[in-house]
Order: sequence, then C-alpha cells, then structure tokens
Amino acid sequence: MMITTTKVPDKGDPSDILQLFPSYNIQLLCCRYWWLRRWEFEELSYPYWRIYHNNTSGASIIRKGRDYQLTPDKILMIAPNTSYSTKLHEHHSNYENKDALIGGRVGDTINYSDLVKKNYILHLFIHFNIGLPYDNVQPGIFEFELTDHLNEKLTVIRNHLKVDYAKFSFYSGLAIQSLISDLLSAIPEARWDLMSKDYRILDILGHIENNISGDLSNVALAKKIPLATNAFTRLFSSEIGISPQRFVKKKRIDNACVLLHHSDKTIEAIAEETGFSDRYHFSRIFKQITGVSPARYQKEYRMK
Repeated sequence: MMITTTKVPDKGDPSDILQLFPSYNIQLLCCRYWWLRRWEFEELSYPYWRIYHNNTSGASIIRKGRDYQLTPDKILMIAPNTSYSTKLHEHHSNYENKDALIGGRVGDTINYSDLVKKNYILHLFIHFNIGLPYDNVQPGIFEFELTDHLNEKLTVIRNHLKVDYAKFSFYSGLAIQSLISDLLSAIPEARWDLMSKDYRILDILGHIENNISGDLSNVALAKKIPLATNAFTRLFSSEIGISPQRFVKKKRIDNACVLLHHSDKTIEAIAEETGFSDRYHFSRIFKQITGVSPARYQKEYRMK
C-alpha cells in the first residue's frame, strides 16, 4: 500500500515531501574469539543472526546436504532460524556423542603456534538481531569473500578480544557494527522479502517486538491499527500465514531463547520478561515449541 506524506517546508529542508526510512537497530548479543578442539552438533537453529570467521581451516557447517567450509578467506553469515549442523576435522561421525563443544577463550597469553600444532581451530563468532521485520528473512547461509576492508575490521575485533573480553571500546564496537552493516548490505535485495508489505501489519510486528511482555491479545493489537478484532485477525493471518497469537507465542519463545543463551537471568525472570504468567506456563510452552525444557536449553547452550 502506497502512503503519500507531506510536511511543512523549513529552512533545513525546503521540500514538502516527508521521507520515510526503514527502522532497524543492531542489537549485539555476543562477540567472542575461541579456540575449538571439538565442535560437533547434529542440529543448531537460533532466532538471531550469526557471523563466523576462522583464521585456520578445518571446520564446516552443513545445511541441506551442502558443506560450507570455514576457511580464512571467507566469512559466513547465518540468518535467524536457519537449521544446520557442524563438524570439525571430520570428527562428526567418529564419536558416539555427536553433540560436543570443547573450546575456550583466546587471550593475549595464548601461544598461537601451540594451538596450530595441536590442530585447534581459531573461531570468531558474533550473534546479533536487527529487529522485525528484518529478522524474519528466509533462512539461509551467506558466504562472503574476505576483502582487505573486512579483514581490517576483523583484526580490530580480534585484537580487542585478546585483551578485554567483557567491555568493548567505542572504536571496537563501531568495528563490529560496521562489519555487520557491510555484510547485511551485501545480501541481494531479493532475499529481503518481508513477511508483509502492508504497513499496518509491519507496525504491529514492530509493536510486538518492542512490547513482548505486554498485552498482546488480539483485542489490544487490533486497537493499534485500528480494526475490528475479527478483521485484524483475518488480515494478520492472511499476511503472515499464522494467527496473531501463534506468532506472539513464537516471538516470546524466540526472545526467551536469546536470554537463555546470552544472559545469566533465572528462568523465572525470563518467563516474566517474555510475557508469561509464571515459570510453569512458560516451561510448558517452551518445551511445546522447542522440544526441550528451558532448564535443559539453558544448561546446554548458555554462552560462558
């Protein structure tokens, strides 16, 4: 739907056309530099973007039968909710317990030559979101050639992480955000298919994202447009493909996964922050959608 907007001209901008720009916000979840001795997972899928770069070869991720090698001359970026598996030095089929991660932080006291001799992998990874509707692109893995420009940013990030793993400077933070923006802008425009082109639904999606713990009933959401509740429900379901409440439930669980993975908050606190009435209701819905309990998910996947 085309929207024509005007404004009163002023000295700073003499035009009478009000320009509308897409709103997105890079939310950094983690940025880490690890050595890896084992990295074997049968299936990984997360509701946020991931960037991988290894400055030693030997690891790869597999999606739909395709093997994406993590080599020093490439950067991989993975869209949210993309399912894939990982392997390191062909270990994937050599162990009874195929889900395993053995690794640790790369710091300034690490002897890099020793790591290389032991056949360890040096692995930089960044997790982030950019908000709805842009976190809901089609699942997929994007490969980028490592240019000198991108490598300069990676060098800044690695050098910072070797010294300070907890607090980022303004300069290193800019390097991370600039790297993300460069890679996102290199994704072909055709891949940025939005869930809906109806501005009313896009507004609702943004409202859900920013008010995940609030009243997101059909009645409350319909009033934001405004439409009659039944008309809103039909419009939303037609545009998004699922009912508003199924979408809200999925987004709340997505947010809970992010918190379980990247924070040390209790399950009770996460249940409240994501809009569930109590831990038991949250745990039931979480297991219904993910197949595991919040406690198990937190134990197995929380970043340390």
